[in-house]
Amino acid sequence: MKDIATQSIRAIDFVDFHYAKEIDCTIRQIARAAIEADGRVFAVVGPALVPIHSSFGQTGGSQNIVMVRGVFGGETWFSGSGAGGSPTAVAVVSDLLSIDRQTLRDAPASTSVSEVSNDFVAPHYVRFMVADRPGILAEVCAGFARHGINIEAVVQLPRYRKDRLPFVATLEACAASVLGRALAEITTLDFHVEPPLALPILT
Repeated sequence: MKDIATQSIRAIDFVDFHYAKEIDCTIRQIARAAIEADGRVFAVVGPALVPIHSSFGQTGGSQNIVMVRGVFGGETWFSGSGAGGSPTAVAVVSDLLSIDRQTLRDAPASTSVSEVSNDFVAPHYVRFMVADRPGILAEVCAGFARHGINIEAVVQLPRYRKDRLPFVATLEACAASVLGRALAEITTLDFHVEPPLALPILT
């Protein structure tokens, strides 16, 4: 578990929900894992944009939803309560019964995994918070271009303060590692009020 990358929700602001809505999305805390045909394992836990009318987008409160995608079976969905007194009590009793029946001891050994990567390839939402001045957008676009990242769209809503101006770039699919290198470079520029926030867009 220590090898699974995690991202906090603390950097998310109300403005991110505002901008997400502009592209027909909302924000949810998502755990993702995948095993590729070549045996590579990917896993990450963190906030992501999801289509607002999708099953993930429509799930709220204490409800959880799990989607499993198989090569032959396609997508299968499971949903139910994930928090609160009764669901927690059910989970605890279930664990105690499992231990009592020694199913953990008798379970087959799991397949060993040598490396877990968080380098998913996905479209991304990147929100910048800047002190406005001429040339910011050109510098941001140039930074992404140097790393071969294509910008799908730039969204800037009105009525925000110029000394703390948010705008969003949505990016075409790219590896998380490539985006990280681009943002490390872009973050050194002098117009940032706070570090950029990057979230994958799950479609």
